Amino acid sequence: MNLTPKEIYHGIRQLRTLAEEERRSWEYTSLSPTERIDYWRRGFLSHAAVLYDFDRYDSRDYLTDYERFVKTQGINGRFGYALDNKLMLYGVLSRFSDRLPELHGIITDGTFRSISSEGDRGPTRPAIEWVEDLDAGETVVMKWVIGGGGHNVLLCTRTDEGYRLDGEPVSRADLRERLADLEDYVVTDFTRQAEYAESIYPEATNTVRAVTMWDTERDEPFLARAIHRIGTDETKPMDNWSQGGLSALVDEQGRIGEAVIYPFDGELTWRETHPDTGARIEGVEIPGWGRVLEGLLEVADSVPYLPYAGWDLVVTNEGEFEIIEANNYPGVKSLQVHGPLCVDERVERFYREHDVR
Repeated sequence: MNLTPKEIYHGIRQLRTLAEEERRSWEYTSLSPTERIDYWRRGFLSHAAVLYDFDRYDSRDYLTDYERFVKTQGINGRFGYALDNKLMLYGVLSRFSDRLPELHGIITDGTFRSISSEGDRGPTRPAIEWVEDLDAGETVVMKWVIGGGGHNVLLCTRTDEGYRLDGEPVSRADLRERLADLEDYVVTDFTRQAEYAESIYPEATNTVRAVTMWDTERDEPFLARAIHRIGTDETKPMDNWSQGGLSALVDEQGRIGEAVIYPFDGELTWRETHPDTGARIEGVEIPGWGRVLEGLLEVADSVPYLPYAGWDLVVTNEGEFEIIEANNYPGVKSLQVHGPLCVDERVERFYREHDVR
């Protein structure tokens, strides 16, 4: 097989990412050198020993770490950038503007440039002045245009008393300095979650991660797996699983299953209730899940050139949702901790068709 210099470069980058991930997982796994080598030989990093149930499932039914980090990145080809770029996503999904938070503009070096998904443009001015004109109580989201995992995301709120950044009071001078450090940050409305999610944990936006794939036999997208991520006091105002949040499987009827905490101490901890609020998690139903899924598949069907996507949704009301982010090659740890993806024949076929397996 002849690889282009670009393909070789990206392959080396992904191998480095794989090595860095192994370094992090080293901290909470206690495997012997022989055991680690056995996992590596099968394509897994050491964390798989904690995350995955190899006693219950055949290891071949899991998407391996090597397959995820090195091989899934190329599934969408040159079009994948459209999912990774938060501003470009508004153009790609222009038909579904009601499924996206309202776009306000971009902040670079303390300057706010007003834009909208409809193509309208307002004045360019210092970002602090734009924030000052927000209504009291209004919250906006500032995200780095490239990147995921909840990193480089800020919540900015205009209050009667002044300002809050990620829920903490901040002076005008400090906010102005913080805005001056931002480069290529997209500014959108803050999406308000539905009551069921608010009642579980109100201090974070609790999102659904839904992965869609393209079924070539039926020529349509399908839902490979959905999980509900739930924030905690460790992650607020975000819900990142790998930073201390919760991951719970969503079944076909939209029921949320038992939630699991990331195994920082080397063991998986499963919970029926929230560790901070005590609210029930297992058995809670996402209102209007059937319509949510129908709406998501309609979005996925509009972009057949993007056969693989991880969508981050906020359910806002019964059957209603907004897409707050999309991912070109979504992570699978928080998905497969609930069981291997490739036990589903459609998923296995999809990965084989794209030379991942």
